[in-house]
Amino acid sequence: MTKINEGVNMKDKFNDILKEIKGLNSKEVILSREKNGSNKLEEKKQESLFIKILNIFKEPMFLLLIIAASVYFLVGEYGDGIIMLVFVIGICFIEFIQESKTDKALEELNKLSSLNVRVFRNEKEEIISSDEVVVGDIVLLEEGDKVSADGEVLYSQSLGLNESSLTGESEIVYKNTKEDKDNHFKLNVCYCGTDVTNGMGIIRIISVGNSTELGVIGQSLNSVEQEKTPLEKQINKLVFVCTIISGIIFILTLIITYMFHPELVFTKRIVEAILAGITIAMATIPEEIPVVLTVFLAMGAWELTKKKTLTRNMKTIETLGAVDVLCTDKTGTLTENKMKVQDIYKFSETFTDTLYYACPFVAYDPMEIAIKKYCEEKVQMKKNATITKEYAFTSETKMMGQIWDDELLCVKGAYESVLPLCDLDEKDYEIIKQKINGFSKEGFRVLAVARKNNLKENPDSLDDVKLEFEGLVALYDPPRYGVETSLKKCYSAGIRVIMITGDNGDTAKGIAKRINLKNYDEVITGKQLENMSDEKLAEKVKTVNIFARVYPNHKMRIVNALQKNNNVVAMTGDGVNDAPALKKANVGIAMGQRGTNVAKESADLILLDDNFNTIIKAIENGRNIYSNIRKAISYIIAIHVPIALLALFVPIFKLPTLLLPIHVMLLELLIDPTSSIIFQRIKPNKNIMEDKPRKPNEPILNIKNILKCISQGLLIFLAVFSIYFLLIKNKIEPNISITIAYSILVLSIILIAYQLKNNKLTITNILNSFNDKISFVVNFGITIGLILYVYLPFFNNVANTSPLTLKGWLFIAVISLLAVLPFDVVKIKVGNGVKYDKKD
Repeated sequence: MTKINEGVNMKDKFNDILKEIKGLNSKEVILSREKNGSNKLEEKKQESLFIKILNIFKEPMFLLLIIAASVYFLVGEYGDGIIMLVFVIGICFIEFIQESKTDKALEELNKLSSLNVRVFRNEKEEIISSDEVVVGDIVLLEEGDKVSADGEVLYSQSLGLNESSLTGESEIVYKNTKEDKDNHFKLNVCYCGTDVTNGMGIIRIISVGNSTELGVIGQSLNSVEQEKTPLEKQINKLVFVCTIISGIIFILTLIITYMFHPELVFTKRIVEAILAGITIAMATIPEEIPVVLTVFLAMGAWELTKKKTLTRNMKTIETLGAVDVLCTDKTGTLTENKMKVQDIYKFSETFTDTLYYACPFVAYDPMEIAIKKYCEEKVQMKKNATITKEYAFTSETKMMGQIWDDELLCVKGAYESVLPLCDLDEKDYEIIKQKINGFSKEGFRVLAVARKNNLKENPDSLDDVKLEFEGLVALYDPPRYGVETSLKKCYSAGIRVIMITGDNGDTAKGIAKRINLKNYDEVITGKQLENMSDEKLAEKVKTVNIFARVYPNHKMRIVNALQKNNNVVAMTGDGVNDAPALKKANVGIAMGQRGTNVAKESADLILLDDNFNTIIKAIENGRNIYSNIRKAISYIIAIHVPIALLALFVPIFKLPTLLLPIHVMLLELLIDPTSSIIFQRIKPNKNIMEDKPRKPNEPILNIKNILKCISQGLLIFLAVFSIYFLLIKNKIEPNISITIAYSILVLSIILIAYQLKNNKLTITNILNSFNDKISFVVNFGITIGLILYVYLPFFNNVANTSPLTLKGWLFIAVISLLAVLPFDVVKIKVGNGVKYDKKD
């Protein structure tokens, strides 16, 4: 079938053309399907449930939890072992859900093409499922249809499509039959998954299934491998090191305990050695770290929901704090996604009336909606006025017109098309061109408006009329409120912002200038990027902040280039074409209101309000979470030091066993809620967005932090061990000595949590905690637990404890304060309120 030239106002002509169409016959359909495949997206081969679970348990963090659970079962602490296994299964379930995201994204891609299609086969019209469409099929498109496969336009009657699912831009694209060699998304091709918003047309299918643009995106989404978050890498490394150290100390404890108890019979020595080794293993394996990580991220996800951000992948919350490059869409994210009349140039007093009457009764195009809104208060609609003829917008003419009551022709469109039809002298023409250039430099979309009064007959084409120029209207999509302020926050926080848009470079530069985006004069277009090597792109992305007219694969290339430069990248997106880049980015952020399901399924975060300002709040939240995780891990390490040293040195000095497995288990019950709840509730520092992003390879705890933790733990150990040693040597009853030493250890652990919260004094933090109901409940529960441990007969028997007098408690309080407060002196000495560790 030959291509058919476009016409004007042609419903009857459209029906006449349909009578000429034969389409494929049944045999040709079968041959085409065998040669080119069916119209289905290839599904990724699914891993079995067993393999998925096995892959999850290969992670060091999960191995650590399983080892810890096994230790509990070995010493007979079945209740605690079961609790640990339940927690392992819970985390495994969360990981399993996250693993299924890609499968869901591909399912959504399939849904896009699951619909009924009108085709011509065997010389008649048929309605078939989109799965049955083959290359060569003739497909009819009308307003409201979704395109089922890529097809070449054979006929277009004002055929306008919304291609935002592919390009990210909501502007209607009008299709024609002329061969297009200039654009990636060609004007003579309709693409699978896009929507017909205007007119009607006929296409011949040229690609189906994975060969369509949509299918190519699906395959690239399938091949994307997500990187581990910076914190995951650091935690895995830390856990691995701690596990090795625990293993070494376990072996040393076995040997030392066996050697220093020659008075015991062989079997008794073996039992004592194993018991001591298991105790120290329980004391030194920091299984709280994955617990803390999960609790912090889960609570962080809950907090983000309150701030209009839905979390799909909890692990990326902390990664937000490391983001140093934010790639964002222009339309709808930086801007309102609502066209607005920004300025006008009146050449005639009747300009506003002409502008209004050049719009259809019912407007769908965003620009026409904005124009009618602007004009409605200024124009009095004529009673009983009717449109007697329409000249539809086409991609060739780039203008439209309407004749009212057979006498008034109103025209609007691209100034390149309208101005040549107007009767203008050279001087007026130059003034108008200057106005157009001024508007264009601001990034506005400029339309020219013209009219013809007292028509004697209706012309066949607008080109046949000499028009009277009326003026210019400049439209643009205004920046969102607060975007400029959020950009300033980004820059002060060391975060670079890159605008990636399907719009033209001038429009992008205009918006960038208005919001004060840095380096807005330098723009790379999709065509330039297409001819650029990966190495050159990696160099260019170091400075260029605007990418315009990008194609689907370009976003992925930009992300790859940035990551190659060791940047931590957050990427926003809403279309199907954004899905691979969203998944590849360190943090993928989808738009909740206008985003496609495919984009949402591929993203880590979903903005419920599509607002750039919300992203900045999420980054601030991510930084605070990471800061609090660091504090919690510092706390965990600090308190494991005295526990490990006590388990090691008590047998060396031949003292009665101070820490049994039950003592360590009770300490774990104290450590978990303290590190998970108290530290998670620390509010962000008001200056948190003034620090530069942390480096991806920066250790979660540097040497200074580690030495500080060891010093704090060492001081607690010295206090507890020296008191225990003196009590035993002075013939104090062992059970009372154990109770006093253990109580000092517990109270010191509570105090050190408040010391590590921030730069304020420990006593100040304790007093402030009474204003936080949850922290108060945690502290009250710990206190009650310690009292029961000391005074309950059950614990007196199994934990070798003994009731204490008030004098004993006062002694414990004084020693605990002496073990912790020396580090408060450091705070005072450094500056009394000045942060002694900027990262904290």
